Amino acid sequence: MKRTPLKVAIGAICFVNLLYMIPSVAVSGMVAAFPDQPQNTVLLLLALPNLTGIAGIVAEPWLEKRFSRRQLSITALAVFFGSGLASFVLRENLPALIAASVVMGAAYGMQATLYPLLVNDGFEGEERSRVMGMVTGMLQLGRVAATLVGGVLARSGWYNVYLCFLAVLVPLVLAVLFLPRQSHHEEGPREGGDWFSLSGAVRLAVEGFAFAALFYMVNTHLSLYVEGYGLGDTALTGVISAVGCVLAGLMSTGFAWFERRTGRFTMTWAFAILGALYLAGSLWISLPGAALCVAGAFLGMGLFSPNLMLGFSRCAGPRRLAAVTAAVLTVVNVGYFASPYITGFLAGFVGESPADVFRVAGVLGLACALGSALASRKPQAPLQGTQEK
Repeated sequence: MKRTPLKVAIGAICFVNLLYMIPSVAVSGMVAAFPDQPQNTVLLLLALPNLTGIAGIVAEPWLEKRFSRRQLSITALAVFFGSGLASFVLRENLPALIAASVVMGAAYGMQATLYPLLVNDGFEGEERSRVMGMVTGMLQLGRVAATLVGGVLARSGWYNVYLCFLAVLVPLVLAVLFLPRQSHHEEGPREGGDWFSLSGAVRLAVEGFAFAALFYMVNTHLSLYVEGYGLGDTALTGVISAVGCVLAGLMSTGFAWFERRTGRFTMTWAFAILGALYLAGSLWISLPGAALCVAGAFLGMGLFSPNLMLGFSRCAGPRRLAAVTAAVLTVVNVGYFASPYITGFLAGFVGESPADVFRVAGVLGLACALGSALASRKPQAPLQGTQEK
């Protein structure tokens, strides 16, 4: 059976999965549209999807006991599309927009859990690495495309950014046509299907939390670096971020090639790239220095994301894979949320300037790389498909 249609379907799902972030390109217009409301209340439209995304992640293993992954994927896409459309139609009703954001986030979390499960279930060996790299690359490329298109649409009204959700119809149709009706975990008892590595899952969660916290610092401090040091304006910050997303997509696309050469030390390289370039950018305060910080974050993410998704199948058999995936992704999302608090804590000791933050983050990234290298001396468990052969 040719699996190209399945690859296209999963890639399309990933391409639209970060659309929930699209209102961020129209923050000023969004706040101005509700002058009688506190700004923090309006900004819930940005914050809530991340929070309720955790609920979607946690709910997936429980729902999987009652529905197939195909059914869950189609439902999540339909809800994602519906919440975006509802936001456009009800754009003058802030409570309705907030409710739609809550639902949107849950659908995003469901999709974020399902796509690595679909790849791990549908592909094996080196092909699995290639496909995982491709679909995680599509996440970043989709984010760039949505930002560019959303920025254009927002010029004629902030609410027009929600028109980007029309793109969800494409993966929805592809999911209906090409996702398998039955996953391996639904086929009945399989030998070794219930195996589970607690140490492997804990290590993956710790590495995921650490990388997420360090990566998110580029989101919170890039603008402060570029604009605070007088290197450019908001538009330039957006261009640098977009280039970073493209770098992450390209790195993820070539992940299989990179993994063949780094083996079980791939996560070590992700931390090392992030740490070294953060540190370089913090020591060379300039526009190239800002570019180095962005390159470190996104090149590292290009290795981290597919490696994390592949790591799930090294920690659990088919019947426990969904639970492990959900648990680790929840910890990773907590890492994103904790990042500003970690930064604030460290600022009390090292200073609050962007250069200080990136310098400390760079040192921490290199320390994590060392820890990951030491933990990787022992060979990892083989991928699920290889083990069963």
